[in-house]
Formats: sequence, structure tokens, C-alpha cells
Amino acid sequence: MIRTRRVSAGVVLGSRSRSASGLAARWCAKWNSRCCGLTAAERTVMELTGRVALVTGAARRIGRAIAIRLADEGMNIAVHWNTSARDAKRTVAECQQRGVSAVEIQGDLTDPGCVAAMMSQAATLGPVQVLINNASRFIPNRLDEIDREQLEQDHLIHVVSPALLCREFSRQLPCSAEGRIVQLLDWRASIADPHHFSYGLAKAGMLHLMKLLAAELAPNTTVNSISPGSILPPNSLPDEDEVESLHKATEEIEAMRQLTDALIYLVKEADDTTGRVIPVAGGETLS
Repeated sequence: MIRTRRVSAGVVLGSRSRSASGLAARWCAKWNSRCCGLTAAERTVMELTGRVALVTGAARRIGRAIAIRLADEGMNIAVHWNTSARDAKRTVAECQQRGVSAVEIQGDLTDPGCVAAMMSQAATLGPVQVLINNASRFIPNRLDEIDREQLEQDHLIHVVSPALLCREFSRQLPCSAEGRIVQLLDWRASIADPHHFSYGLAKAGMLHLMKLLAAELAPNTTVNSISPGSILPPNSLPDEDEVESLHKATEEIEAMRQLTDALIYLVKEADDTTGRVIPVAGGETLS
């Protein structure tokens, strides 16, 4: 089902101002020219039921929560994983329990050669219209500790493979179809943290990748990012009393809910938004 809503003709992409919104004007014109029967101020909103999403790093934690939330919206899910085979099967099963189709796709994103095969496998469910670049590695290091391998691996996982996935996504997307790309960033993409040198450098590259993609893929595809706050890794609850541990676990569940709410907004509702970062950090980065 296609729903319509009215939007401002002065929509601005990314951080462009109204005085420098030539790209935004072209974006609106292209949108309006292909929306038969709609006025110049109307736009289409994607219906998710029955459509296909590829979520990288979907076996566990944030990726798993995203995959299940998209399945709740009726989407068929391609669950990417690298080393967590058992968790990936669990995520697939939980998606299928919601009445949708789901497949697991293994791929090592430090090997960009696997990217085309990943997209092809995902497309067995149908044209992929939603791509979530969530896969990550989070290893602390400082300048005097890094080596070439660490720099290259972080760059491959957070910049090179996501860029190639977006290329394959764009190539397989039907000309008349809408697309949504959402990337999972981190506050370290824009604020220097010397304790995570190679990771922060790569995430900064991912932030600029989003801006390039937003300009390149408009108007058919929107490209946005979510920047979550700290979410405790598994088995990392501090050695505190049971009540305090339960409180922290509850906070993590709420953080996941807020993150997936933001993602659904970007995928389903924010058809007039591209090149933006939504912080879901509970004010962590406020000075």
C-alpha cells in the first residue's frame, strides 16, 4: 500500500541551507515528476510489509534487535553474520516466528570480495529495499599501539565493505523502487576519542560515506545514520548487587527500544530526510 503526505517544497538535504539547496530542489523535482497523480507538494511513504531488508551484523545485540523489529513490521530479513553462527540461526528463527521469511548470510567484511555474493543471497527473498550497515568491531587502541593491520581492518569493516554493499544495493534496486540505507555510527565519528584511534578514524570515514551516498543516490534512496550511546556488551554487567544489575539491564533494553524506534522512523516515515545523523545517546555527548 502507498500512503501519501504533504511536505514542504523547501526541504533541505543534509546540512545544506536554504540558500544553497540546489541539490534539494533537484531531489524534490525528481520525486514529484515520478509520483503520478500527486501534487508538487506530495510524496510517497514506504510500506514495509512484504519487502526485504539486509541487516549486517544481525546475529547479536543491536543488529539482532534491528532485524527482529523490522520483522515485526512485516519485512523479510536477510541476517548477515561472520562468526556467530548459532546466534544467527536464533535471529532467523525469531524473525520467522513473526510470520516473515528470513535467511542467514555469512560474510567476512574484512574481505570486500564477499559483498556482491551477500547482496545476491539477500535478493533471493526479493529486491532488497532496506540496507542496514550495522556490522562493526570495537577494539580500543591508541596511536602508539596501532599497526597497519588494525587500521586496515577497521577501514574495511566500517568504510570499504559498507560502500561496496551500497553500490550492490543500488545496482539491484529496481528503477521505480524506493530504497532506504541506514548506518550505525558512534559519537566517535565526530568527537575525537584517542582511546579508540583506528575505530574512531574509520567511523569518521563512515560518516562522510553517508553524506556522499545521500547526494549520489537521491531521490530514490535516502541514506541516514543513527549514533547510539553506550550499550553494555554481553556479560559486562558490573559485579554489583542484583537490583543494580537488573537496573542496568533494564536501561539497555530501553536503549535498544529507542534505537529501533529511530530506525523505523528513518525507514518508514522519514521519506523527506537524507544525509542526517540521529543521535540516540541519552545526552551522553552533551558538554
